[in-house]
Amino acid sequence: MPATRDGPAASRRPELHRKYLEALVSGDGERADALVADAQRRGWSAEQIYLHVLAPSQAEIGTRWQARRLSVADEHLATEITLGQMERLRGRRVPPPTPTGHAIVACVQGEGHSIAARMVADFLLIDGWTVDFLGASTPTADLVDLAARRRPDVVALSVTQARLLAAVGAAARALRRLSAPARILAGGAAFRGRAELAAKVGVDAVAADALSGMREARRLLGSVSTAPPTGDDYFERLGQRVQEIRSGKGWTQQQLAETAGLDRTYISGLENGKQNPTVGALLRLARALDVALDRLVLQSS
Repeated sequence: MPATRDGPAASRRPELHRKYLEALVSGDGERADALVADAQRRGWSAEQIYLHVLAPSQAEIGTRWQARRLSVADEHLATEITLGQMERLRGRRVPPPTPTGHAIVACVQGEGHSIAARMVADFLLIDGWTVDFLGASTPTADLVDLAARRRPDVVALSVTQARLLAAVGAAARALRRLSAPARILAGGAAFRGRAELAAKVGVDAVAADALSGMREARRLLGSVSTAPPTGDDYFERLGQRVQEIRSGKGWTQQQLAETAGLDRTYISGLENGKQNPTVGALLRLARALDVALDRLVLQSS
């Protein structure tokens, strides 16, 4: 059963998760590459791979490390493999035509685990945000100074250790004192199942995972219903543009596929808004259709 707009076929999610986790535990980066590439060929979007493969696998790696079933070296190797997959997926995204908002994503001072924060940053990028990702253990003073200069709409703070919740509160108080304060979102294992901590540490919202982080950021921005279309809506509009240009030339999907060096089923999926095309595929399509790349990618429907 193929992936759908609601996500990958449920029967395949645990299978791919299990195989990817096995690759991480064994430190097999090439196997991880092959599994993620296969998921993409089957039509899984970057969001689906993050949610159903990368995030749960990393959570399990963390659990095994805490239980001393994996060494620090094993945990670091697994994390680097997943970070590599995230970098590749991030590099293949096509930015929406209009930015959704501007966010700073950082781990609070003292927090050395940055992969969850990187996932939130990537989901915001997928959603069309401009993102300044600051990584692990960002000094509070430096974070506040950057926010004063960059004036983001949202600052997202990540913390995995409960002992660092005080650092979230300190950062939130300092950010509130800026002349143009951003809305503050917090998340990470320290907040899991403890949404009531939002008020205690002085943040505007708490997110349980990367997807809810993206949604909470949009809610804080006040753009839940008014923001420019992104995600599936964007790819639907992109597919419509490809179909319109192709039809204007009097071509069939097969003719476009042959000219662009792509598969006809890929063209069909793209025109139906079910493909997240790579930059390389978009360049091939633009050359085949004899249009500028920005017309193909940026023109609104």
